[in-house]
Amino acid sequence: MAGDKYQTERQRMSTHTSIPKNIIRNLYVILLTGFLSQHAIAQFAPAAGQPGSTALRADSSCFINWASHCHVQRGLKQINLPDSGYASVGTAQSAIGQASTNGVVSLGDGGIATLTFNPPISDGNGFDFAIFENTFLDTFLELAFVEVSTDSQSWARFPNESLTQTNTQTAAFGYTQPTKIHNLAGKYRHPYGTPFDLNDLAMMSNIRTNEIRYVRIIDVVGSIDTLYAQRDSKNRIINDPWPTPFASSGFDLDAVGVIHQVATNTSRIYPNQGKRPLYFNTSSNSIHVATANTGENQQKNELNVYKDLNIYNMAGQLCFKTPIFDAQSSTHDIQIPTTLSAGTYIAQYKNYSIKIILTDNR
Repeated sequence: MAGDKYQTERQRMSTHTSIPKNIIRNLYVILLTGFLSQHAIAQFAPAAGQPGSTALRADSSCFINWASHCHVQRGLKQINLPDSGYASVGTAQSAIGQASTNGVVSLGDGGIATLTFNPPISDGNGFDFAIFENTFLDTFLELAFVEVSTDSQSWARFPNESLTQTNTQTAAFGYTQPTKIHNLAGKYRHPYGTPFDLNDLAMMSNIRTNEIRYVRIIDVVGSIDTLYAQRDSKNRIINDPWPTPFASSGFDLDAVGVIHQVATNTSRIYPNQGKRPLYFNTSSNSIHVATANTGENQQKNELNVYKDLNIYNMAGQLCFKTPIFDAQSSTHDIQIPTTLSAGTYIAQYKNYSIKIILTDNR
């Protein structure tokens, strides 16, 4: 009888404490959806030197020209303190010419640098120019918006995103993860530049992407105070180191390097791609790689002169890898595998990086 009593009691408790299956199912769906949404947040290219990074070194042969003129409108050292004075490090001349040669110019909170290019920048295959800032750490990032213009009157801003949390202000020497930043200058440490692709602005009718004469760099005021906060293209507040009440306040511009430009005879053609070590051939859906024969390579064992061509997705995941013989001057056309789905990828070979966009019409 005691056994029957305990069995009856267990049944009674089970009846009163059980949860209907449909509620369990709904709770499971809610929890799963929440989990997936947490992991579905976009993550962008990682820090310089890491797999999938889009960072370009200042000494890369992909740069064929640099800004020829710069005008700077300084911002305050601290935008909420009118008597804080203006940023004062460097001059406009500091941003002219090749990176790492003339120092930097600090813009201050909301400061602006407008750079001129002659010949104009043009929309080539992949990235078209890169902006260099002087940050010394992968995670100490001072950011800036980037705009371009054909006539200096009408401007188009690159679509940008910041996924950095906005609950707590990033302190003056606080950390920002590059994987949470997209299309904002200052994403990479020196001597690496943040590259930009004019194709991102192809639908903008107020500029000619094959004739960009001006690039405007606008310091992001990193405050999360809604009185001063600035927002990305999706209306999210951008949180970066603030306040920085120093002479070097704000974005510290080093240089802007050109990858594609209008030919000097004014016809709109791109630089001789045959001399470029890496480019994407859209007509054959292949990556062209040029290797150079050096005395150093000649002395190496052949087993050690293979360098990998890697293709990463925008989350930094390796999608394709193939070795390339690098001991002699030659060219290689590497067919992109059809197994790669449509989307944006980064191809890397040694110190060179390009962006490739695959479509469904391959």
